[in-house]
Parts: sequence; C-alpha cells; structure tokens
Amino acid sequence: MALISDGETKADALYATRTALAQLSAEPSWKARPVIKSFLDCAEIAVAVSLAYDWLYDEFSDEERRTFEDSLFRHILTPALAAYDDRFAQWPRRRDNCTLVSNSGILVSALAVLDRYPDISRQLIQKSLVSSWNVFDGLAPDGAWPEGPSYWSLAMRYAGLMVAALESALHYSFGLADRPGFAQTGDFALHAVGPFGAAFNFGDSEPRLDMAPLAWFAHRFRRPVDAWLVDQYDGWYLPFTVIWPDRPKSKPSGIKVPTGKVFHSNNLACFRNTWSSDPAAFPVYLAIKGGNVSGPEVRSPPPPEDVFLHNQADAGSFILDGARQRWIIDLGSDDYDLPGYFDHGADNRSGSRWRYYRTHTAGHNTLVIDGGNQIPDARAPIVGNCVDGDCKWAVFDLSAAYGKPAGSIWRGAALIGRQVVIQDEVRAELSGKVVWAVHTSAEPISVAGSVARFRSGDDRFVLRILEPAAACFEIGFPPEPQVFPIADIRQLHGRPRLDSNAAQVTELPRRVDDDGRRAEGALIRRLQIAWPEGTRRLSVALLPDCDDDDLVLPVTSLDDWLARRPVRLASYSRRASRINAARHAARGASTGFAPFHARLVRKLAPERAALR
Repeated sequence: MALISDGETKADALYATRTALAQLSAEPSWKARPVIKSFLDCAEIAVAVSLAYDWLYDEFSDEERRTFEDSLFRHILTPALAAYDDRFAQWPRRRDNCTLVSNSGILVSALAVLDRYPDISRQLIQKSLVSSWNVFDGLAPDGAWPEGPSYWSLAMRYAGLMVAALESALHYSFGLADRPGFAQTGDFALHAVGPFGAAFNFGDSEPRLDMAPLAWFAHRFRRPVDAWLVDQYDGWYLPFTVIWPDRPKSKPSGIKVPTGKVFHSNNLACFRNTWSSDPAAFPVYLAIKGGNVSGPEVRSPPPPEDVFLHNQADAGSFILDGARQRWIIDLGSDDYDLPGYFDHGADNRSGSRWRYYRTHTAGHNTLVIDGGNQIPDARAPIVGNCVDGDCKWAVFDLSAAYGKPAGSIWRGAALIGRQVVIQDEVRAELSGKVVWAVHTSAEPISVAGSVARFRSGDDRFVLRILEPAAACFEIGFPPEPQVFPIADIRQLHGRPRLDSNAAQVTELPRRVDDDGRRAEGALIRRLQIAWPEGTRRLSVALLPDCDDDDLVLPVTSLDDWLARRPVRLASYSRRASRINAARHAARGASTGFAPFHARLVRKLAPERAALR
C-alpha cells in the first residue's frame, strides 16, 4: 500500500511497515522452531524484510536502512554462510521444499544488501545457486513436484521469487529459469486438481491447492493456462498475485489442454473425462501415483539428502472424484508433532514415521502384503500409458515397492468414458496375504459379495469386482488413533512451547477434513478385498454417480493394455445415464437448471466403453 497509495493511506502504510520492520529487527532470532535445521522459519521474514527494504528504500532514513541491513546480516547472512560451509549440514544438499525456500530467502537477502555487504553477499548468492540447482532437478522433465501439491505451492512460490529477484537485480537467472520442467510446472497444478477443486493430496499435502505462485510463472513464461488459474484465485496469498499483473489474457474456451496427463518426473497419472465442473456434465477424475523416486540411477536406501521427508509409503495409491464428491480419498498428513514423524530411519524404512497409519501403506488405496509397509524409496515406474481419447490408462510396476523382482506386481488404472477400472496382476510364485484396500468417507448402502454401494447426499457410487468370482468386499474402519508421549518438547513443529515433557500427542481422528479443519468431517471407512489364494488377477470397476445393476465389463490382461489393445469404445445399457439424468433433472427444479438441460446432457453424453 505504501508503494501504490498516497496521502493518508500511504502514511499509514509506511508507519505500519516501519513498526513491523523495527520489531523484527529487534528480535533475538528469526528461527521459531529449534527442530528446523534449515532456514525455513527465517525465509518468509527474510523475504518480507528484504523486499520492504528494497522497495521503500527512498522512504527510509539512513539510520533505518542501517538497522534493517544489520538485521539481515545478523539473522540471515552470517548464519547462512556458516551453514553452507558446515560439511555436516544436510539441508543445503537436500532436494526438497525446505532447501529451496531457505535458499530463496538467503539469496533475496543477499541481493538486497549487496552494496552494504558485497563480499559475503556474493558468496551467498553463489552458494545458494549451487544448492538450488539440485532442487530444480526434481521438476524434470515435466514439472511435477515429488512432495505433493501443497509443497509444490510452497516451493514454487519461493522458486519464482528467487528467479524474479535474480533477473530483476542481475538481469540473469544463471540458468534456473531454463531448467527442464520449470516453465511447465503449472501443468502439475492444473492436472493434480479434480473437478470441484480438490487436489490429489499425496504425501503430506492437503486437498486445497494454493495457485498464487503461478502469477509469476504466467508473467515470466506467458502461458495462458497459468494466467487463467491465477485469475480464479482468491486465497490467502492474493497480494502475491498483484506483484506480477502483466499476464496473458485468455478465455477458458481459448485454452486447449488434454484431459489426460502423465508426469514421468513423479510417476503420476491424472485422467478426466471432461474439464467441465458442472455436475450435469458427469465429470469423473482419476489420479494415481507410482513410486516416490524416478530415473534408473537410484540408490536404495538413498543418502539422507535424497530423502523427501513428506513422502509416504503409497506406491499405487489413487483417488477418484465424481461430479461433487471425492469417493476414494487420500488421508493426507498426520500431526507433525507425533514423535519421529519425519524420522524415516537410516535405511529409509525403519524410522518412527512408518508406524503411523496415514503414512503407512495400510493407510492408502493400494495393495498391502502380509500387513507390511512398502519400501518407500523403491522405484515403481509407469511402464506404459495412453492419454488419448475416451480411453486413458497407465500401468505401474509396483514390484520393487514390495521387495519383489521386476514384473512381479503390476497395477493398471483406466478411465473409460466415465468408468474406472483398477486391475492388479501378480506372478504365480508371489506368496503371502494380499489385501486390496481403498478409503472412503461415503455412507455405505450395501456391501455384499462382489458389489459395494455408497452414497453421499443424493449421489451414488458403486464398486464391482469383475474378476475373480471368488473375491468379495469387506468393510470396516481403520484402526483407532494411537496416543504417544512427547519425548522432547524441543522437537515440536506446530504446538506452542510446553513447560514440560509430560505431554502427549494423538494421531488424527480417522475423519476427513471439514472446511479446512483437520479431521473434523465425516468418518473414514476402509473397503477391502482379501485376495483369493491362487489368483493372479484382481479387477475392480468403480462407477461414480451411478446406480447401474447390469453393467458387466469383460477383463483383459495388462499385457494387452501395454500392447495398446486394452479398451475400445462399445455401447452398453444406458440405464445409469437415464437414472442420473433424471436425478439431475429433478435437482434442476430447485437449482435453476432447466429440465431439458438434463435431457441434452444425456443425449450428448459419449458412448461408454468396455474392456475388451
């Protein structure tokens, strides 16, 4: 406001800015949490002080400038140089959001006081660039972020600030702006979100995705789709979007994007049948992920600097949206103050993190073998996919995640018109108790044999086992949350400082979030199938917004999928479409939709498809 206003408004804004900067400069430390070893806590303060100092430089007195410069030197520059030079410090070598945010705060601070402290500032600019180079590798080749959508938002907000500051101050990004996948990272934000605005919240992410970072990307790379996403934004970081108002203008109708996308950088596939969010268009959205690492040269266990702290044991897990509901859900993160929540273990397998339900394989929508956890750092790549037309599919090799040879365990996921098929195949020699599981907050209507029916409000959801005939559904609840003592109050992330260690923390309730409040919504249920012994294939159809009793889909092997013979469009009974059209027509009387609109949707609905 101090930059764009005048008169009393400007005076008030300048007074507020001076007061805030003076208070921050007087703080003994900008590090709020001792458990955070990086500069994550300091970065936001560092960027705020640096930008205010730079943008309002002419408004400050010489004494004020020296005060702000000295505070940046004391709180950021000096400790940052020591951290970069500490050969035991891991965060400068990591490739996660903490490192990127830390480097961004340090670099912006160094640029702000480059004239006052030239020697140390030049060193820090160089060291932050070297450290950030490895972090940007995580976006190659197609822009997905390995820590999930929430941490994509945090990381890209500061990546944009870093490159913008370099290009503004030095007119050169030192190659960061040209790193593979960086300019295209908006594709991840676009495809990772379902028809009613909820993201695929894998890792420790939340369903709601902050799009504000795309303001700079739209300004810098001139991509209309990024600008369109930002123009719809009205969240907490709205002022962030005002910094770069020069964005391409494009109407949604002028933006052509595919309805299917595979991100090889993160073994992620996102499919939808339409970009419409209108319930009358019957949108369906399927997103599924493979392993947490990609590329052939992967060490297992990885060195500590290559571990992404927010990853979970979730290879093969997926979510599924209908018109207004998330029918198959990801539970997301648990309480960060649980003891050892970020302790992956020296081997990335034995740490305390893996005892919590939301991070364990059992807490995801995938296969569980003998009740054990997956190997979190194993490769589980996409071995084939198709994103064209009304039939989209991907096949994942999950074998390494279970410690098995390549080709032992495959999972295929297909969106065929509005139908979803999840198909798993195992080798005959695979032994042990295998359980197929998904989580939902929908209310069960009936779960019997090979058919499970759910509802949420007026909407319906059906799951049907296609093969084998001996398989049947079982439904229950996840295990009750456990209570753990807090061993060391210095290791807390989010709670206020406690007076003693005589405190406890509980796993989050087994409930979905409710309007931003963690785990305060509907109860979560676990639907599972005990894999029949001797069976090599398990195929399940998932039908959002559907009441159909008569649907039968033939099954074909995943080898046929990979040979590009998995599916073709075929007509079948349109009973489900008539039911849904009638339901939406009835809603039209109260929602303002004209009755003929439902008939028009039914008439124009694409032919459904069946596996052949």
